[in-house]
Amino acid sequence: MPSLENLYQHFKGKPFALVAVDIQEERETVLESVQSYGLSYFNVLDTDSKVSALFGVSSTPVKFLIDTEGNMVGAGLGYKEWDSDEIKALIQTLIDSGQK
Repeated sequence: MPSLENLYQHFKGKPFALVAVDIQEERETVLESVQSYGLSYFNVLDTDSKVSALFGVSSTPVKFLIDTEGNMVGAGLGYKEWDSDEIKALIQTLIDSGQK
């Protein structure tokens, strides 16, 4: 989660959004994590797994890259450091291609 926060802060002010979807978690548990890690990106609860089903999520964690048109342009399964230079470069490329 800290690497996602770092990624969010890196792209803050650009056409980039980060939304966490917590699957079947209690609201209090999610709030505690958000506060504990100092997360400032948007977190939503998927208490009935409808959002997960919509995206075909069968295991977690999973991350999706969605362009400004709402199209899924990439996905990553498993734990990663999301604030690496490679991931930042990929996202910057997607941002740049969406602005043309």
